[in-house]
This record gives sequence, C-alpha cells and structure tokens, in this order.
Amino acid sequence: MTGSALASHSFGAPATLDLSVPNVARMSDHLLDGKDNFACDRLAVTELLRAAPELRALAASGRGFLMRAVASLAAEHGIDQFLDLGAGLPASPCTHEVAAGHAAGPCRVVYVDDDPVVTVHNRALLSGRPGVWAVQGDLRSPEVLVARLSSMEAVDFARPVGVLLGDVLPYLPDPAQTVRAFRNVMAAGGAVVLSHLSRDRADQGMVAAVEKIYARTGTGIAIRTDAQIAELFDGLAHAPETLDTRPDPTVPGLTCYAGVGWRVRGD
Repeated sequence: MTGSALASHSFGAPATLDLSVPNVARMSDHLLDGKDNFACDRLAVTELLRAAPELRALAASGRGFLMRAVASLAAEHGIDQFLDLGAGLPASPCTHEVAAGHAAGPCRVVYVDDDPVVTVHNRALLSGRPGVWAVQGDLRSPEVLVARLSSMEAVDFARPVGVLLGDVLPYLPDPAQTVRAFRNVMAAGGAVVLSHLSRDRADQGMVAAVEKIYARTGTGIAIRTDAQIAELFDGLAHAPETLDTRPDPTVPGLTCYAGVGWRVRGD
C-alpha cells in the first residue's frame, strides 16, 4: 500500500462510502503523509502509532526499499515491465516514474488493486501516459488475475517481469498462493519484490493491538514471523533484508522482512 499526493476532496466520496470505517489504503496513505484520507483513517493511524510508534518510519522505509528495487531491476537487470500488485493510492515517486528514470528504453507498468476507488483514482491520474495501466483485481484469486493480465497487451509473461508486492501480503489470508501464482508464470530472469511486517522483534501485546485496529477495516492483517515470510520465496533465489526503524533495538517493536526473489529457471 502506498501514499498519495492527491487532494482529499478528489475522492468525491460516493453515497455508499461509510466514512466511519477506516480503509487500509487510506491508512497507508496517511502513514506516508499523503492527503487522500479521512478522519476515521487518521484516528485509526493515531491508535496504530500509539501501539507501535515505529510504523510511520517503517512505512517510509518499506516504500524506499520497493523503489530502490525497481531502480535496480530496470538499470542493472534490464527489466522493463512491472506489475505493482496491491498498489494502493499513488505515491511520489511512482513505480512508473522510477522505472522510466532507470531503464534503457520504454517501460510497461501495471498497477493492480482490488479497491474500486483506488483504481478509479489511479486511472484518472495515469490517463494518457503511454505504457501505464491501472487494473482492478483481487490478489485473493491470483490465478484469475494472472489469466486476465495474460490476456492484456500490458504484460508479456514470456519475458522477465518485476512483480512488486510491497506491504500487501499481510492483508491476504494465503499470501503463498499469490506469490506462487505469479512465480509459476514468470520467465527466467524475472523477480518478485516483497516486504512484509514481522512480529519476531515485537511483543505479543503490540502485535495483538495492531491486528485488532486493522480488523476494524474489514480487511484485517496478519503479522507473520520471519520464517513464515521466508517461505513465501519458495522456488525463488533471494537474499533477505530486515528493515528496522526502532531507535533503540533493545526495545520490542515491529520490523519488516523484505527481499528480491529471482526466477532462475523458466520451468
């Protein structure tokens, strides 16, 4: 999930939108100092930061990791097509901006999110930009999403692709299914970039408090262990990285397990 530089009134809140219920994308936007959020989202984030003060810095660190990975994939490995899955509200710089700034030639970038409001905003923001698409799709049904993306001209799975899963897998009940579905259709030389909140350095009360707050969104969150997150790279060659923004590492707190996993074989 990412932040946004759009004005908050640009949501044009539909009549069916319940502004008393916080939203995961808008909460992430507020954590990244964006403007696309409402009072209910800001209140939920205030509670989150009371339970886990490191979350704001950790959100920025995770975003930075994702964009550094995009730059590296484009500049050093020649990848020119990216799937930003669970993209959330647009941040600056956006994936397509980073990719274009580091690739040798034109890039293709597809932003995917299951939130219809997020998708409408992304389409409006990206309208007219060549090689950039915004697609509504559910990562909980990854095989359906893969089939749909395969039928589009936006991505060619016969060539290396960078699949970005930045801070979205904690919101999925079966993240391994999602990673596996994309890994299985990736060509050799493609990569999965993911980050995931880790509970290994936090106390159980903190984890329970954060999970309880996110439960109010209707989406929920599962903060997993390093070992559980490492298993998501099954079939991919990867080197893990721990994102840790705690001022004092002796004080319990949430961290983030991140990494780039490479599809080294095409079978």
